[in-house]
Amino acid sequence: MDESADKGLILIGEGSIIPKLSDVGRIIVSGYDTDLPIDDVETALRNHFSCCGIITNICIPFVSFGDETLRRRGYIYFLGEGAVDKALQLNGVDVGGWNVSVKAYPFPKNANNEVEIEVEGFDTWLHEILIESALISHFSSYGKLKDVMFFDGIAVAYLYGKDVADKVTELNGSNMGGRILDVRVISKPRITLFHRYLRCGPSCVRRESDSSTTDAAIPKSSLIVEDKSSKKKKKKRKSSYVSFKLSLRRRRRDNKVKG
Repeated sequence: MDESADKGLILIGEGSIIPKLSDVGRIIVSGYDTDLPIDDVETALRNHFSCCGIITNICIPFVSFGDETLRRRGYIYFLGEGAVDKALQLNGVDVGGWNVSVKAYPFPKNANNEVEIEVEGFDTWLHEILIESALISHFSSYGKLKDVMFFDGIAVAYLYGKDVADKVTELNGSNMGGRILDVRVISKPRITLFHRYLRCGPSCVRRESDSSTTDAAIPKSSLIVEDKSSKKKKKKRKSSYVSFKLSLRRRRRDNKVKG
């Protein structure tokens, strides 16, 4: 296995990064003047913590909509093993007139136990019920396969199991009924590089296109990049796929309500 596979960081399409849990971290910061402009606080934090790892997101929430007063706590997300430990060493250090307070903000212990996958390569002439049954059996040693849906010869599903988010790609290239499967990770719902907070400042949204998460800022040895033919294939079915994914999420939500 090559070095990039060991790293476990996957670059898909136009800059979407799917990291291993060990390669992503986050912290809570405080100590800044909540009346300062959000850009000033963010710039100070970015400069202060840039030595710890690749900063994928800084979220400084507002107190409320229409009020530019900042909340006392902000969130910083890193890409890079050991980034949080390095950040904790900067606790209490002066940042241009104020001392920053740093606390670790670990992901849930079960964050690695859920993954969304795409599977391709099975016999598409079979009825979907038979394919789903075969997939559930094939993935059973890794976890429980749920919410299986089919689109254009591809099965999309959620897999739940102990550390399955890191292990599931071991089934890529496996044989199911005489067919070689192509297994791809779409997302790890509980492991994110951006803070999910509705009242973050505009900078939180703007940073999604920040250079810190582009190809140039991330070591090539840490990425598995799709080839051009794969990108063209995904672009061709993009609009229909968006509707399909929304349908899958609605079905998943409805199943949770029923359960």
